[in-house]
Amino acid sequence: MLCGSGILAISAISDRSFYGQWTFPPLRFLHFNIVQSLAVFYGRNRPDYYLTEGLPLLLTTALPFALMGLWNALRGRTFTGSHDNDRDPLTARVQAFSFGSTVVMMVCTLSLISHKEVRFIYPLLPIMHVLAGREVLRVFGRRFPIRKTILFCLLAVNLVLAIYSSLVHQRGVIDVLNYLRKEYQVIRPTIDSRIQSNVTVGFLMPCHSTPWRSHLVWPNIDAWALTCEPPLDVPMTERAAYLDEADQFYKDPKAWLTEHMAPLRGSNVNSEQRPWPEFVVFFEQLESTMKEHLQASSYHECWRGFNSHFHDDWRRNGDVIVWCISE
Repeated sequence: MLCGSGILAISAISDRSFYGQWTFPPLRFLHFNIVQSLAVFYGRNRPDYYLTEGLPLLLTTALPFALMGLWNALRGRTFTGSHDNDRDPLTARVQAFSFGSTVVMMVCTLSLISHKEVRFIYPLLPIMHVLAGREVLRVFGRRFPIRKTILFCLLAVNLVLAIYSSLVHQRGVIDVLNYLRKEYQVIRPTIDSRIQSNVTVGFLMPCHSTPWRSHLVWPNIDAWALTCEPPLDVPMTERAAYLDEADQFYKDPKAWLTEHMAPLRGSNVNSEQRPWPEFVVFFEQLESTMKEHLQASSYHECWRGFNSHFHDDWRRNGDVIVWCISE
């Protein structure tokens, strides 16, 4: 109790110092997502998303064992190994039930929010692994060769998935930032930052496609990307028709480029139009549109990197492409 109160006090003071006012972020989270229902602008998912997609993606081959462990934990049943002989059975049952009830409560609560993501249930992964571990030991702890073979196959599947998802799938959105950093560091070495010309980069991608804010941190790199701020100041009656900048762009890319980007030739530029950057980054899905719009310009492809074999968002299909202005 004392430890929990101390952590809560430190958290409250830290939030007060950061935000400049007393606030309770978990309560703000519920207000933003449930009361105001603003998270739907980042996508809407089925109520059963965490059961049919979230947990399977998180646990992969450990899913059946985690579900068995969850069921046994909620029933107050525990598997006792030889190293647990000194443990109080009642304490073990209470701990198991607390683990199981935490998982159920969190999944049910987050399922009430229209916008769902796997990362929202990441904190449950250690608990689910503990519950699954007991069942794995019960099933594969006996010395039967066929069971050892099955366990090896399950581990191999996880290893393959880990390698593919970490080193292959969607690697282009990271590789492109390494390319841009190399362009700045090698081709334009910083000898004197006071006379170094800025490198400008524009990301014509769905928002949050790349972690460019954390990778392109030099003051002389001037980058921007399509935004997707929620309609905090838009009345509830008008939110159904609200489109963020990324949605406006993908609704009609040609019209957006004509309206919001400066003319490729001429000087009739208004204050609301962006000048064309030195580097333009986009997904292959947009390549035909960019070729048509920039065919008479000095832009050309200067980098292309593999991103994914498949994607659930049509806007992110294909390679990541960089076009730059010819010198």
